[in-house]
Amino acid sequence: MKNSFCIVISGEAGQGIQTIEEFLVRAIAKNHFVCSSKDIMSRIRGGNNTTEIRITSQQSFAYEETIDLLFLLNDHAIERLWQRIQPHTIILGEKEFLAHPQILKRGLTVYPIPFSELAKASGGKLFENTVVVGVLTAVLELNIEFLKQQLRDKFKTKGQDIVANNENALQLGYTFAHENIPSIGDDIESPILYDPSEYKVIDGTEAVGIGALAGGCNYVASYPMSPSTGVLVYLSQKGQQFDVLVEQSEDEIAALNMVLGAWYAGARGLATTSGGGLALMQEAISLSGMTETPCVIHVAQRPGPATGLPTRTEQADLSLVQYAGHGEFPRIILSPGSLEDGVLLTQRAFTLADRYQVPVFLLTDQFYTDSLGLMKKMTLPAEPESFVVKSESDYQRYCLSEDGISPRGIPGWGEGFVKVDSDEHTEEGLITESFTVRVAMNEKRLKKRESILNDYVTEEWIGNTNAKHIIISWGSTYGVIKEWLASTTLDDVTYIHLKQLLPLPERLQRELKEKTIICIENNATGQLANLLKVELNITVTHRINKYNGAPFSLEDILQKWNEVMQ
Repeated sequence: MKNSFCIVISGEAGQGIQTIEEFLVRAIAKNHFVCSSKDIMSRIRGGNNTTEIRITSQQSFAYEETIDLLFLLNDHAIERLWQRIQPHTIILGEKEFLAHPQILKRGLTVYPIPFSELAKASGGKLFENTVVVGVLTAVLELNIEFLKQQLRDKFKTKGQDIVANNENALQLGYTFAHENIPSIGDDIESPILYDPSEYKVIDGTEAVGIGALAGGCNYVASYPMSPSTGVLVYLSQKGQQFDVLVEQSEDEIAALNMVLGAWYAGARGLATTSGGGLALMQEAISLSGMTETPCVIHVAQRPGPATGLPTRTEQADLSLVQYAGHGEFPRIILSPGSLEDGVLLTQRAFTLADRYQVPVFLLTDQFYTDSLGLMKKMTLPAEPESFVVKSESDYQRYCLSEDGISPRGIPGWGEGFVKVDSDEHTEEGLITESFTVRVAMNEKRLKKRESILNDYVTEEWIGNTNAKHIIISWGSTYGVIKEWLASTTLDDVTYIHLKQLLPLPERLQRELKEKTIICIENNATGQLANLLKVELNITVTHRINKYNGAPFSLEDILQKWNEVMQ
């Protein structure tokens, strides 16, 4: 029996692969742990896209190279996927797709399926993806009645004919597979102590969106840019229910300035973008630093420079976020690894921004935002606390304080006049060119770092805490490293997942002293490794980097680890 079974569906943009993924993941989740990820080309029609669905015996949020079951919905996928196909891989598809020379040469197990013919019998090519769902329902021994109900819920607004045709396509695919293809349901190891009612199927986008709502977000302004756009869409769909005002701005420059205006007026605003959009926000980030106006910025990373690979994944914007904006001022950088982290850290971001009056960055990436997984249901912390004060008549927006944090009032609440200035300013908020005041105000702002560290989001340690070898990572590499470690017998390894990347506590320097440190990152230059050196003078012994646009796979980690240990 296999404790992980990997299904890959390959087809063109426009063939409805995302719909297949949505239906199947929710159906599989009724009996098994499941996660899925996408490899998408940057085009609206054509090309070759794949969706990977992994059925696992333990909770997972990781990518695997090896394919157990491959569905071919077009005729030009084999070259792209050949390295992932193994002797045991089963391939299903139209008869002509299976006649590929490499498939024939290796003698792989194939099952021809007349997808087009079955779809035509259901009403047309439009229903081909539902036929695929029907085939997999039979092969994986899923509950067909549950899937029929999913179809009704999904397409009920499109009319009864569409619902009926989809149900027919599902049934035709199911019947064909049941009669012609052996099921593999019994070959997959059942999960231990799995109660589906305790889990929710979500992706990283939804995790961030839920966290934003839990953090009291009531305003979002953004210019669409993949892979961050999903958060804008999610919050727009929740606008009426949660009283969120949504603005699709003319560009990213306007977006963050609007968010700053919202915070100034007393709202809790969010800007969601990717690296190219953040590059346009630099001046507004610096404005946040000088005016001490809070903001939360979600940065969903993708490969650059410039347009790069707009639909692939990378972790190459940490340095950009670390130094974004001109001048010197404090900031907080958070990065979720699990879906639970996405909810909790996003909620925390709004509280931290409000409390310390600084920009807070939330770093995700394409793999994280677009991948589906199971999140255990949880009770969120209490409602977000507001740190806005009612101003007195002698109110000073920038009064000097021991911890660097001045009372933040908002216009119209209280008797004081809320003066905010982007030039250097006095305690009252008036422009000044006094060298003495400049030093005092600069030190006031930078003094917040110590207070922020008292609120440090503690890192997660996995494994033997006294081990000699320390693996450190951040963001979406969490799932694959955690799963790889669980599958090994290594006892001299500790894994540290950093959830807060800036600022970092000095205690880490002491705890990592005389250790062999291995940093694993989806970038070329080792940006976290560089940050550890700059911030804490921690020298990383080995850097494991991947930067081709794909996430780390379980196989990657094993191979790179063996290379490092040798």
